[in-house]
Amino acid sequence: MTPMKKTMLSKIIIGTLFTVVIMTGFKSPESKTYLDVSVSEIEKELHNLLHNFYPRILDTINGGYWTNFENDWTRSSNQDKMLVTQSRGLWTAARAGEIIPDEPIYRLAADHGYQFLIHQLWDTVNGGFYQNYYTKSPQKTDLSFKLSYGNAFALYGLSQYAQINKDPEVLKWVKKSFDWLEDNMHDPIYGGYFNIAIPRNSNTPMNNIRRAGWGDPSWKDQNTSIHLMEAFTAAYKVLPEEIIKKRLAEMLELVRDSMTHEDGYLNLYFSEKWQPIINRDSSRAFIIKNLQYDHISFGHNIETAYLLIDASQALYGTVDSITLRIAKKLFDHTLINGFDKNFYGLLDKGYQFSSDQKIEIIDSTKVWWAQAEAWHACALFADLYPQNSTYKNAFKNMWKYITSEVIDPTHGGWYNSGLDMSPRTIRESKAHAWKGCYHDGRALIQVLEYAQKK
Repeated sequence: MTPMKKTMLSKIIIGTLFTVVIMTGFKSPESKTYLDVSVSEIEKELHNLLHNFYPRILDTINGGYWTNFENDWTRSSNQDKMLVTQSRGLWTAARAGEIIPDEPIYRLAADHGYQFLIHQLWDTVNGGFYQNYYTKSPQKTDLSFKLSYGNAFALYGLSQYAQINKDPEVLKWVKKSFDWLEDNMHDPIYGGYFNIAIPRNSNTPMNNIRRAGWGDPSWKDQNTSIHLMEAFTAAYKVLPEEIIKKRLAEMLELVRDSMTHEDGYLNLYFSEKWQPIINRDSSRAFIIKNLQYDHISFGHNIETAYLLIDASQALYGTVDSITLRIAKKLFDHTLINGFDKNFYGLLDKGYQFSSDQKIEIIDSTKVWWAQAEAWHACALFADLYPQNSTYKNAFKNMWKYITSEVIDPTHGGWYNSGLDMSPRTIRESKAHAWKGCYHDGRALIQVLEYAQKK
């Protein structure tokens, strides 16, 4: 970015900070409710959330988005960037720009994030997006490995950006991103995608790569797979090519049929032949020590219920009956096993130590992103099954929980976790590498779109 462009962008950002208009694109009467929740309350929170991030996160020095902010939104000293955060920042800005075209800051923020993604994070030699970018290091990017997970979010962000920027060059980047995943990460024998690509010239020890938290390089995993499905859903909407349709259908079927346990939850890691990595026959101590590879993640299960429905609708124009049945099973399993009393927040992790025992809660943290996904899914299923009053009640009580325990009434933004279970989170960072406004922003937008249709 040239000095002149930086100066112009800074002036636009400063001007925007002082001329923000309260306008969400959803203009509902004050009295309107949706599933017994005030629509104007939801609109106000969407406005507040977005304006806590945009234009504050636009980095006019290094490009892309600032990552880390303290609890009062003071910018943190460490501003290294991660592909996932940058891509989610792009997606959210582009989605906001799509539904709120009257506020130019979102299109500006999306343009800004797009330029950083394609010019700074793309590997011009080997292709694919780098996982990390270090603002204070001469070697800006991390060359040790690339992740399908991060590249899935890059594709997701670019696909949403293509919805508001019709320049053919943007679609070329959508195709280029998809092709890299296809050529480097797809398993042509057993289907699905491997997690980690290790360059031939990488000097990083294999143990260090395992300790990065993505499991064994030979494994496939739930978290990567559901977000690949999410990315392919978005890509197919703007670039309906046969190969993208084929891979979207493949991921939908794998998530639905191979990754979902018959009881209604997702296994986390799998061999290349899609055999789940399960530790139930091991000791309790071993299970707890290796919890990251095998547990019931209520947030991911309920998020996947939505992502399956979205993928099926993109493929077929309507959700197919098999997918709807499995998505409902994931939702209902979470509803029964993962929520606190009276749906006052979604708990983080469970484990069924033997097949004849009930699921035991092993982590009662109520993480912010899972609350957003759960609340949004409650709305989706309340609309799909209006005769089931439990879904409506869960939606209403989840909103009460979020507004009471998750949203910061003083500084704005969402805490990392609900205060009832994690009171110290009141002092923790409001934004960091794994926390932007993608989950909560998407949830608020989706619910308002559901409300508009009523």
